[in-house]
Amino acid sequence: MTATMLTARPALASEFDTVLALCLEAFADEAVTAWVVPDSGARLAATRELLAASLAAAIAAEAVVVAFTCHSEAIAASIWIDMDETSKDTEFPAGNDRLTQRLTTVKSLTAARHPKVPHIYLASMGTIPQRRGVGAGTAMLRHGLDRARRLGLPVYLEASTPLNRKLYARHGFADHGAPIQLPEGGPALQPMWHSA
Repeated sequence: MTATMLTARPALASEFDTVLALCLEAFADEAVTAWVVPDSGARLAATRELLAASLAAAIAAEAVVVAFTCHSEAIAASIWIDMDETSKDTEFPAGNDRLTQRLTTVKSLTAARHPKVPHIYLASMGTIPQRRGVGAGTAMLRHGLDRARRLGLPVYLEASTPLNRKLYARHGFADHGAPIQLPEGGPALQPMWHSA
């Protein structure tokens, strides 16, 4: 299967349950998620709690792009957030537990490097493990970058692995400054930029 055999489009509100399950599976082993919730046994419940409310809002804003096979199977999801001078960061629950501390660390380190000009923020992208390598990322990038071109907006992201960084580079993204190093053995996030 190749990216040309896949379609990508915004998720519908009626697809919330399917998209939530897809995101939980696709993001379970993502580098930042694994660092925020190192206990793989607790990761699913913690991620579900954190993701459910923000995902519903993102779907309503048509910010969630899903890749589908030719048999209408949803295999990957990405979140593209329109950012301008008035955009606010995602709010996390207050607390002193390790999860909240790590979420706050990620938020503060990435927010400090976020561009201050209007752009689209590719906040996350993931494919379910058994469908990786079939072109879902490419299909979603094509969709999101086509929309960005129509709007005349650049796109910003933080690549969480060298493999992701290579995929983004193939689609015209360039490094945007030095990596953001998460502490305590966390991953290095490489900011990347795609001009309008």
